[in-house]
Amino acid sequence: MKRQSEKQFKRTAVYLAPSAYGEAVDLDKALEICKEYTEKHSGLKLMRIYRDEKIEISGGTDNRTGSRTPLTAEGNNAWLRLLKDTETSAVEAVVIYAARTVAPSISALKYIVTEYFIPCGIFFADAEADFNTCKGDYDAYFKARVREYRSSLKRKPYKKRGDSQ
Repeated sequence: MKRQSEKQFKRTAVYLAPSAYGEAVDLDKALEICKEYTEKHSGLKLMRIYRDEKIEISGGTDNRTGSRTPLTAEGNNAWLRLLKDTETSAVEAVVIYAARTVAPSISALKYIVTEYFIPCGIFFADAEADFNTCKGDYDAYFKARVREYRSSLKRKPYKKRGDSQ
């Protein structure tokens, strides 16, 4: 039995990866920001750092047939190890630098956070957005991340019907 005077810390992991979209991420700078975030929040104790050096996103739209395939990420082995460590309670809190660094999509991240992390009591934080699941409105957080993702896409100019170009 723990004494009342002993401080309870959540075993915290930082996950780092290159940006899947938008601005590039300097992983060393991102690590420093994540460390500062964990130091700023007294209930977190950094225990592990997971780092994916290269992420490749595959899938999307096949230009030949116009059919869509599900997005998948290759090279995100550290993220998969992190998820396994949360299952065994080796990690109780996850801090990422930014949502754009978790591949393959915002919807996949939202699913993991809302359907796994929150129900299982795993603390989740985005250091760049200064968001965490204990004090933040996660619906608003994910809406903002979707807008961020959409604004980073290069879109073809709109053509009116009947334009022959």
